[in-house]
Amino acid sequence: MQDTGLSTIAILSLVGGALIVIGFAAALIWLNVRDRPAAKPDIPPGMRPGPADEVLERRMIERFMGWSVVFVIFFAAWLPILWLREPDTNVADAVTLTEGSVERGENWFTTVDESPTAFGCARCHGPEGSGGQTIPFMGAGVQPPALNDVCGGEETGHPLIQSLEDIRTTIEQGREGTPMPSWSVRYAGPMNDQQIDDLINYIITIQQDVPDDENLCLGATGGGDEE
Repeated sequence: MQDTGLSTIAILSLVGGALIVIGFAAALIWLNVRDRPAAKPDIPPGMRPGPADEVLERRMIERFMGWSVVFVIFFAAWLPILWLREPDTNVADAVTLTEGSVERGENWFTTVDESPTAFGCARCHGPEGSGGQTIPFMGAGVQPPALNDVCGGEETGHPLIQSLEDIRTTIEQGREGTPMPSWSVRYAGPMNDQQIDDLINYIITIQQDVPDDENLCLGATGGGDEE
């Protein structure tokens, strides 16, 4: 008669499989019955409370500190470059300002026929300060001096000019006993300080046959009577 009983191995396999199924089912039951946190109310996202102030402040501080480091690094690299370029920038600015001043001074010097805003210095002192024609003054003829060599002082026929300041004083106050009037608004003249500076800068540029080492307008010592 054929033996239909289960072998020991088969029985153990069945028992093991049953235990696994029972354990899996128990785990599912435990997961479903364990304590769960109370359900939160269904609040729309726009109405939910935001992070605590401490969290927000920490984020903001960290962000500020990060950007501060970036800016410090940037300025640490940029400022030396700016400082090294500053002398050249200052020179370029000075040249530009001087060129503009000379251009305006030339305009002030010319005659009204050439520019409606001119003060007409060329009418007495000649074009580009080359010397004018004799003009009547107090019953006599007076020859206005040339200005294209005035920076030479006594060496070029201007004995009363010993410094650039003497030229300024002559323009501002004029010269008593000569046709030269006062031009500064401080002495009832029509020109302000900037216009006089422009005019002086122009006169400096039209100097002829005046060596640099004898050019009083380039910083030679002096300080004397007005011309």
